[in-house]
Amino acid sequence: MKAENNSSEDEAGFIALLEQKSRDQRRLAETEIIPGWAKGVGDWLVVHPWRVLVPMAGIGYLAMRVIWGIEFRELILGLFGGFAR
Repeated sequence: MKAENNSSEDEAGFIALLEQKSRDQRRLAETEIIPGWAKGVGDWLVVHPWRVLVPMAGIGYLAMRVIWGIEFRELILGLFGGFAR
């Protein structure tokens, strides 16, 4: 029983330490010379990276398809085991 109490105290202390470090990091980020919009975008990207990566991948694919044409489609399909000519 005593060992269980000791481990939960250690765990609670560890969580408190992590929370303190998190507050310190937030305070440091707020004092740095970063525009307000960049902080907001950074916080948003941490939570929703797919909202940027998926459209960028689509735009990149379309750009490469315009440049290389049907050969690019065949390359992508070949990489992922799609249809062959």
